[in-house]
Amino acid sequence: MLKYLAIFILCSVSVNTALSDPSSAEEHYKDATTYHDLGEFERAITEYRQAIALNPNSPIIYNRLGVAYSELKQYDVALDAYQKALTLSPMTTELHYNVGLVHLKQGDLPRALEAFKRAITLDAEWEDTYTALGEVYLKQGNLRQAAHAYKQATRLNPNGNSSATLGLGKVYARQERWNDAITIVEKAIEIQVDNTEAHYQLAQIYIKRGEKKKAASAMAFFKVLRQTDPLLQEAEIWVKRHPNDARGYNNLGIVYLVRRRSEDAIASYKRAISLAPNLATAHYNLGHAYHKQRKLNPAIAAYQQALTTDTTLAIAHNNVAVCYTELGIDLDQALTHARTAVRLAPTEANYWDTLSQIYTALGLESEAQHARKKQKKYANEQ
Repeated sequence: MLKYLAIFILCSVSVNTALSDPSSAEEHYKDATTYHDLGEFERAITEYRQAIALNPNSPIIYNRLGVAYSELKQYDVALDAYQKALTLSPMTTELHYNVGLVHLKQGDLPRALEAFKRAITLDAEWEDTYTALGEVYLKQGNLRQAAHAYKQATRLNPNGNSSATLGLGKVYARQERWNDAITIVEKAIEIQVDNTEAHYQLAQIYIKRGEKKKAASAMAFFKVLRQTDPLLQEAEIWVKRHPNDARGYNNLGIVYLVRRRSEDAIASYKRAISLAPNLATAHYNLGHAYHKQRKLNPAIAAYQQALTTDTTLAIAHNNVAVCYTELGIDLDQALTHARTAVRLAPTEANYWDTLSQIYTALGLESEAQHARKKQKKYANEQ
């Protein structure tokens, strides 16, 4: 079996985000949003409060302060900030929506419902509010109203609201409308391929239908997503903090690819290469991403570029050989690369497997038989 793997560069650097010394509310707010975007909510709160001290009449700053407190799960303080913002701007839809989110997180469903309904009266075209409203109804067991709310959200954004689509799938699952549930949950996954909860819900539906094989497949990918959720967050924050770190983008690309976000992975690898053109691992991983998409010619080009920088990269030699073999062309070049791979990594069973297949394709059965023996030997030792 022809295999190919991504190369992960581990980075461990102490971070100290230094911001300018602000002297106005606007500068404090700017610094606060920078910290906020980096997930440093406590530092953001300090800056928001300094901005408020200089400008106590800004509902925008109070709103962002509430969001930061909510991220830290300090819900009572978050509500206090939102209420101050509402005093200054009572007709702002987002504030009522944010209040509803806090009540929802606290499990206070009646107050959450009231806040979301108020938000809808102010703006009946904001899809997020209907999605949240659907979640409240679903938790209350009001499936008819939940379905109505989720459908309203998807109507407003039929191709981009994974959460509302998934919510509707949950409603159908509760109603034991299994075929409808599967169709809708798969639609949510189509919108957001790495929606962790959607893959879990799909697995649960298959379990209830007794489709063990499909359930196992969905559950396996759910576990991958659950394990990489924190890695994704860390990698995305890392590149925000280090926008010129090629290795950070390389690592982000790896996480994206594991989560089946191929285009995002390719973009991240290309960004890494633009920052560090001689980073062989980024070129290799770009080839790996193209390879998984069955774009073999771009994959070969990327692997070859990796080898231009590092001729000892055995896995790149192997994968160039794999691509040529799959294309059924340039088998002499494939043979050269496969031989180089086993020379550089003589105990790697997979590389001997690649070599044996090329020998077979070239009609060199004696050499193929020798390579297969090597493959079996090292496979048994691993």
